[in-house]
Amino acid sequence: MFTKRQNKPAPTATPPSISSEPEVTIKIEEQVTLSTPTISEEKSNTIISRDVIFEGNITSNEQVHIYGKVIGNITGKDNMVKVMLNGQVTGNITCKELVVNGRIEGECHSDTICIENNGEIHGTIHYSSLSIKKGGILSGQAQVKNPAHHSEKVTVLKDKLKQDTFILNESVNNASL
Repeated sequence: MFTKRQNKPAPTATPPSISSEPEVTIKIEEQVTLSTPTISEEKSNTIISRDVIFEGNITSNEQVHIYGKVIGNITGKDNMVKVMLNGQVTGNITCKELVVNGRIEGECHSDTICIENNGEIHGTIHYSSLSIKKGGILSGQAQVKNPAHHSEKVTVLKDKLKQDTFILNESVNNASL
């Protein structure tokens, strides 16, 4: 990757030779290769390592992995945030998927929240799907996102079945008379 330039002695002038063959001059160029970073199509992760204390907000378009401590908010609207074992977050988290195996103190907004064996959330969570493994702790409030849509459909269907049953019973009673 890195090549060391060697100091080469300067070419010395040679007396012209007396020969019948044509003189051929060859120019040798030294190539220096430099390593330049290239943009790849692969996703990269934001990682806060275990000995780091980060104070401030994190906004990322990629995954965020917390092994250390974050004091501030984390926003990754369409991505995953993982608070790993011994990782700590004091602040709010907004993401698509949240996996907690460390400790969070704050408000969490996520479509999917998974609290692992060593995970703790102290605060309010807003979710569509929630799983808490044995040993995981949720201390605070939990609010399901958009619960009204499912219950309205069930109620309408239930009322329609009652109405159809009533009409059927009325027609059976009238037919027997």
